[in-house]
Amino acid sequence: MFIALILWAAPVYAIDVLALYKDDQAVRTHLRTLPKNEVKEYITQVMLPGDQVRLEQVEQLLKTTENLSSEEYFAAAMIMQHGSDPAHYKMAMELSQKARALDPSNKNASWLSCAAEDRYLQKIDQPQIWGTQLYRKMNAEGTHEIYYLENFDKNARSDEQRVQCGIPTLAGIEAKLEKMATLTDRNKQYRLWKTGT
Repeated sequence: MFIALILWAAPVYAIDVLALYKDDQAVRTHLRTLPKNEVKEYITQVMLPGDQVRLEQVEQLLKTTENLSSEEYFAAAMIMQHGSDPAHYKMAMELSQKARALDPSNKNASWLSCAAEDRYLQKIDQPQIWGTQLYRKMNAEGTHEIYYLENFDKNARSDEQRVQCGIPTLAGIEAKLEKMATLTDRNKQYRLWKTGT
């Protein structure tokens, strides 16, 4: 007697890295709208668990897919940039470099390759070299928090290299931080850092 065995497999769903990136950015956009007293809980209850899920999905995608577009590599890189381990930041740097190699006009990828390198270096207790990783502290007058750069080797990269990555010159960075320090609203400070307005 012949018995046929039928094995049922769960359906395999494609991982849409661009949708994951959209979610990643939406969480951060919402975070910047919250009152200060709600930020910590939102980060621990919503953002960090979501980051972990998205990161695991990107890791799975990279194991099973070899050919991604420049935008997909950039999206994957940004999700890895929001990991917690030096290996995540190193992978973010490598993925953004792939995105830039596929499309040299992808300015977001150029910037992210430098930002990921800074984050990786800081995670392994080395100074950042591009000037992309900001920290917050109370200003000298004690009136509001301001952004500042910590552990920054200003001479490791030239202004020309920074501009090629979409990062301001050293003078531009310092001027921007000074202007940001005059603003009391953290969201306005952040917007000025990211957009210049």
